[in-house]
Formats: sequence, structure tokens, C-alpha cells
Amino acid sequence: MFRTFRTFRLLSLLGSLLLLTGCLFDNPPSGPSQSIDTWLVGQWETKDKSGHTCRTVVAPASSSHYRISLSGLKGGTQDFDAWIGRVDGFSILILKSLNEGPSVGKYALFHYELISPAMPEPGNIGATRIRLSELQLDESCRSLDSYKLRAAIRQGLKEGTLLAPYDVVADRKGKTVETPGSVIWTKTGGVTLSGETF
Repeated sequence: MFRTFRTFRLLSLLGSLLLLTGCLFDNPPSGPSQSIDTWLVGQWETKDKSGHTCRTVVAPASSSHYRISLSGLKGGTQDFDAWIGRVDGFSILILKSLNEGPSVGKYALFHYELISPAMPEPGNIGATRIRLSELQLDESCRSLDSYKLRAAIRQGLKEGTLLAPYDVVADRKGKTVETPGSVIWTKTGGVTLSGETF
């Protein structure tokens, strides 16, 4: 399993916080397979154990693509083109790095899921939270073409090894539990484009 995402530290911040790190792939497993999920659109943040905050803005770029800007990491803001792909019905958030350097044009693969809202302050509604989980693929998958990468993902799904296990009961009770390879993001605001707020 690899946890070296050169562009953003979303998973070493993973062990610590998992923001958006992980391994970079040469090819995506698929192109967009559905319209954007508006649950993902907005302003999000997460913190590592030392209290360091990472923020991201997820905005629609088209009916099937997002534009993601990530800040709070060393090296300034990182930008990504993103879309939702599928392998046998399994949704994958695919991020393509738009940053100069060795990561440009490389892909990061994550599974996302809406989880129980954070505990609200008295009189308020709990904030929306999403778990972003790195796909647990062998490092040898980095350079696979799209067809072979989909085959590796199918194999991980079949074996039950594609995602690190986590405590479902704690999630349902609204508790934040550290899970290897994943980070909990909390929504802090919306995004307004062309007069529409998400």
C-alpha cells in the first residue's frame, strides 16, 4: 500500500489526517460516468492531530467535472480537475493534478461517502461530513493502463481489500474514528456560481 502523494498530503495527513494524499496513477480507471454529485460541492476543511487545518473548495466546472482547489499545505494552493468514475457500480472520485511539476497530469483515486453529521451545537444542525478514502491498491498499479487498473480495482472489490476497514457503528453514532487511509472532511460553507448556491 502506498501513501506518498507528492502534491497533497491528504493521507499522511492520513495517518495524521488524510486530506487528499495517496498514490498518483499514470491513468484514470475511467472518464466521467455520471453528473456531478452536488453533495461534494462547497467549502470543506479538516485538521491533523497537531491542529493544522487544510481547506478545499469544490466547485462545478461542468455537468460532469469539478474544479478543486486545496490550500493549507506546504507549497501553497493545489488545483485539480475531478470527476466521478465507476468500476462495476463502485464510485471513485478521480482527481487530475493541474499543478506544475512531476505530478501534472497524474491521477489520485478516492472513494467518498456521506457520513453522520458532526455533533451540533445546541440549537443548530450538525455539519455535513464526508469520508474520503484512498483506494488500497498495490504500488505496482501506478503505471497500469485504464483497462488493467479497472481489473485491479475489481479484484480489490472482490477480495474486500480495496478500502481499509472502519467502525460503522461509531459512524452511525456521529463519532469520528481514525481510519487508515481516510480523512473526514467537514463542510464549512457553500459555493455560489451563476447565481446558484451549492
